[in-house]
Amino acid sequence: MVDTTVPYQIVIFTQDHSISGGVFLHNQRLSDLLNDTRDSNMMLRNASVARLDNPAKVLEKTQVTFIPKSGIVLAFEPPQPVPQPSSPRYIKYPKERYDIFMIMDGMEARGEIHMQGALDLLHVLANTVQPFIPITRASVTIQVNPNFLLKHEAILVNNQRIRFIGEVMQKSSTMPFN
Repeated sequence: MVDTTVPYQIVIFTQDHSISGGVFLHNQRLSDLLNDTRDSNMMLRNASVARLDNPAKVLEKTQVTFIPKSGIVLAFEPPQPVPQPSSPRYIKYPKERYDIFMIMDGMEARGEIHMQGALDLLHVLANTVQPFIPITRASVTIQVNPNFLLKHEAILVNNQRIRFIGEVMQKSSTMPFN
């Protein structure tokens, strides 16, 4: 297997901080790395740390950083500065998309969750095999910085940090009469 010598850039939000840096994915996806239960920590290279209330102000830069996966609220992949090798193809199973709203530690998110069959939010919260769930078409607001809005095609949310999750009701063009 060919392995990249350039770290893959990611961004992690904890409850109070934004951490960006590089990881070596070793021919896997970020979700595979986060959901790998053989290691409860994650190593980042050349990391920058900022508070979520002022993400433009870097507090510190480190060469090597370790982060407990349990402390991650969400993670995502920003545009990569160096083109990455094409990732292996994965079998995609047909899934239904559901609009959801969730509250995590210090954040709120709207987006779509993809599931086979009917929506089962209890299963999402109880899933210990894959504790990081993908949310697509995500919009995230930060409690300590309400003017900051993260819009991203896909984020990974730590289901242990979800404090509220619900399916968004479809907006009707006509109001029902009572």
